[in-house]
Amino acid sequence: MQNIEVRPVKDKQELDDMFHQRWLVLRSPLGMDKGTEKDKHEDSAFHLVAVCDHKVVGSARLRLLSKELGSIAYLAVLPEFRHQGIGTKLMEKLIEIAHEKNLNTLRLMSRVHAVNFYKRLGFCEVGEPFYYLDVSHIFMQCKLQQSQKNAKD
Repeated sequence: MQNIEVRPVKDKQELDDMFHQRWLVLRSPLGMDKGTEKDKHEDSAFHLVAVCDHKVVGSARLRLLSKELGSIAYLAVLPEFRHQGIGTKLMEKLIEIAHEKNLNTLRLMSRVHAVNFYKRLGFCEVGEPFYYLDVSHIFMQCKLQQSQKNAKD
């Protein structure tokens, strides 16, 4: 794997680069306009990026929904950087941050084709699949005490 650094967004330019990378991965393939990659929670969320040679190649975000519940969203890795462990590193870092914040549960909305990726990280499906942006999704959650225990086993 190339030299990839996973870390929080460091400045406004990198945040803009992250939004562009997110749009390229998650919205452009659906024919959606620039701007659709953002929502009203960006300013209150924690943004994490994977950077290679000063280029944002992966990103994800964690948002606190309550003192005990966090939401992970917008996990995205550029196609040419997939299958190198970058998504896993982003998720592991967000889970680590959730532990530091003493969250009990993390939830996310997964595209159905990515369910097994999240299962490997300790998430399980909740409810039935549904369509969002014409793509099949399912809610998933992870009880952090369980993932801690599994990490020690």
